[in-house]
Amino acid sequence: MNQELLLRIFKRLSVYIQKHKVLSEGELKLKIQECLHALTTAERARLERDVGGNTEAQLFTSITSTEKLSVFSPDLRTKINYQGEVFYCLPVHGYLAAELESAFLRWAKLRSPLGTLRDVLQEFLERCGYSILSEPAGAETSDLAMHAEKAEGALQYRLRLFIFSSIKFVPPFMDTHHGLPEGKAEAEMVMVVPTEKTPAPFISFVREHDVSNAQIWILEVDNRTVNPFIGMPTDPELEKNFANPEQARKAVSTWMRKMSVVE
Repeated sequence: MNQELLLRIFKRLSVYIQKHKVLSEGELKLKIQECLHALTTAERARLERDVGGNTEAQLFTSITSTEKLSVFSPDLRTKINYQGEVFYCLPVHGYLAAELESAFLRWAKLRSPLGTLRDVLQEFLERCGYSILSEPAGAETSDLAMHAEKAEGALQYRLRLFIFSSIKFVPPFMDTHHGLPEGKAEAEMVMVVPTEKTPAPFISFVREHDVSNAQIWILEVDNRTVNPFIGMPTDPELEKNFANPEQARKAVSTWMRKMSVVE
């Protein structure tokens, strides 16, 4: 087997792995794809012939198991489950909780880009009759924040929404702002997050944090739907357009009861 191409890929991956120590399964696969895309078409074809099949899968197996394609292969064979995701770390590295948390947050940003979440949220709000107002240029939260307004006769509905790639970004945001930043007069505060693989991050959040009068909505990007998690909007049109609000609130209530029993 020609080792030159493998050496090039494994060196690049090793630098990234040594920097972060812990990688999610999705992040590792993404980095392998980036390395393969950096090769020419001819190089990729040659490498696939050399490894005898799906190059991406073979590289992933080499890195995460004892079946090595090369002595230069990085070694991330230690497997950890955390918050519903699979992570790999160096076998000789006594990983720190902070590194695992950092790996989770990196992957959250990669799998749930803010722009994608914003598009789903905007579709939902416009379907409910809202006009979208951008955050003022240069504001600290301009990449996360959105204002939405709606007039219905004498009624005025105002929302100030903050979009995050995971609910795990909400606590540090609240800490930074000492709670939640003030919105426009009478604006309802809403934090919007995507679904997770398991309820674990949401259960942890409910157990450890209080968002006062703010609401939290959950987006499901694949189905382009929105559901409530905490709080209830004053506008009945929002409630009407949630995908399954009763089921969502029932799930939260069930988690809360289970938490009370454990405590």
